[in-house]
Amino acid sequence: MKQLILCTALIVALTAGPAMANPVTCSYGDLSRKIEVVYSNPGQPVPCEVIYDKSAEGTIETLWRANVEAGYCEAKAAGLVEKLQGMGWRCDAEPPADPTGEG
Repeated sequence: MKQLILCTALIVALTAGPAMANPVTCSYGDLSRKIEVVYSNPGQPVPCEVIYDKSAEGTIETLWRANVEAGYCEAKAAGLVEKLQGMGWRCDAEPPADPTGEG
């Protein structure tokens, strides 16, 4: 049930926000990963890309891109989060950014 709630929260978080979705941060001991869907056009589901940030280890990479298929990036990001959780990582969606910039 907890995974279902997290996956639902992830989908909501990844589809909220026009230009950049809320990232999901996963941790395992001292290691940290951030998974984020980034949209090229505000308010449009494609083109998009899934960014995998291992900046503590000096690596930020694009794992997947979509130009036509809406939902592809979100599904891939959710699958990666699920995979990491299956390996014992703890993953949490970051809260939505305040669109007014007031905090």
